[in-house]
Amino acid sequence: MMLNRRTIIFVSTALVFIFIFALGRNIDVSSLKLSSPTTDPEYAGLGNNDDASLWEGSTPVVTVTKPDPVKEEKQPPKFEGGKSAAHTLHPDAQTYFDLAFSPKKPYHYDFPAIRQRCERMQWPEKEEDIVYMKCGGMAAGLTSIISQVKTCLKYAIDSGSSIVLPAMPLRDSTDLKEFNFLNEAEYYTYDQWFDAEHLIEGLAHACPKMKVIHPKKLDVAGGVPVKHNWSVDLGSAPGYQAFVSYFWPGRLFKPFWDEEVGKLKANVTDPVPAGKENGITVVSIHSMFLVYRITDDPTRSDLRLWNDIGNLIRFLPEPREIVHELLELIPRPYYGVHFRVENDTIWSPLENQLKMNLEALDKAWAQDNKNGDPKAKKPLVYLACGDKEQVKKFQAAGAERGWEVTHKWGVAAMSPTKKEDILKKMDALAFDFQGAVDMGVMMQANFYMGITGSAFSSTIANARDGTGRYRGSSLYIYEDGGARNHLNNDGEANGYPCCL
Repeated sequence: MMLNRRTIIFVSTALVFIFIFALGRNIDVSSLKLSSPTTDPEYAGLGNNDDASLWEGSTPVVTVTKPDPVKEEKQPPKFEGGKSAAHTLHPDAQTYFDLAFSPKKPYHYDFPAIRQRCERMQWPEKEEDIVYMKCGGMAAGLTSIISQVKTCLKYAIDSGSSIVLPAMPLRDSTDLKEFNFLNEAEYYTYDQWFDAEHLIEGLAHACPKMKVIHPKKLDVAGGVPVKHNWSVDLGSAPGYQAFVSYFWPGRLFKPFWDEEVGKLKANVTDPVPAGKENGITVVSIHSMFLVYRITDDPTRSDLRLWNDIGNLIRFLPEPREIVHELLELIPRPYYGVHFRVENDTIWSPLENQLKMNLEALDKAWAQDNKNGDPKAKKPLVYLACGDKEQVKKFQAAGAERGWEVTHKWGVAAMSPTKKEDILKKMDALAFDFQGAVDMGVMMQANFYMGITGSAFSSTIANARDGTGRYRGSSLYIYEDGGARNHLNNDGEANGYPCCL
């Protein structure tokens, strides 16, 4: 196979990614339906959403009117849990949970930080000046994909660009280090990963001058012709290093983007193909992991924007529904533990993680059971782990210290009437989407524990804190804002606190 320069850059980045990244979910892609692969590996395997109402009609650029304030749904009461309700999340953390995981269409949210940034941004006035940003180079597990999607959306907001919805590959179901970078059949567009309608409606309300287009509408009959298809190499930025944070308020993305796009426009020599004179300009760029130093902004406006962008990313109906079914079944307050021992782990051995988690569980219970009542019943322990055999080891060790340990399959089995239905729906999900189920359950845990080296662990700890950042262990700090988080210092990733 002949590789062009763009593919070589992509493969090189992928190889670096494999050595640097270690992520915490498994996937089962055998149950997913794939469409015929395309010739473009970045947007192959576009799936079976041809008939989805979101993309019906001949207008490929999606336009959504702002919600009518009179007809807007009133905000429903926050989720209080089933029998397990006890912990109250910070209002901002609860908002994230509601927007990302509510089983039905969520209440209208204003996206204030996005709206403020978009209102201050200069947007092209003429149609021919609009640039559609096409982000690529995204891969790995669920929460790392989320972070890279957020980077893509921040690129667009920060530069006044419109966007082509991105596509990302699913990892191999058994070899978790196989990210499927060049496996055309495993690429899925944004609407197959997340709720695209929620994203588009949110942007239409908060950032109405940004246009959004589905990649399947580019250069096809009845779609949108592409006049220019260019790419910007992030590696050309002075001093840039892959997987090292680069952009912050002291070094903005917009000047770099404007300069690079300006060079591309100035160097146009080839005539526009016939029939594409009124086409759009698409510029590709890699949406690099950890490229924004979100916390290096003394005004914290970048952090507010980053958190608000996260509120645009809503999971698909299947995991959302399962999350709420499980929450209704959990019989009592529970502690959530991310047990990162799948077969691709590069962190400490199972025995060490087990020891740290059990010690943390005991400390958390000592805090909650301040009077040391020996008759008080310990919370249930809900384990997020992609290896059922390793779960059994945790269950056995936990039982010796008085902990009852379960997991998503165990909770589903608690249902006297819906057990088979829930298990069937859960097993039909790709494993990264099963990870979304665990993420939703962890958000509502009375106490949450993970490890610093995992993007999955860190993302949940960030989301449970009202600041959007893990502020430190609730076992030790005086005031945790109700986050009730603890991350064991294991496989620490230096870029996560600032940039995940």
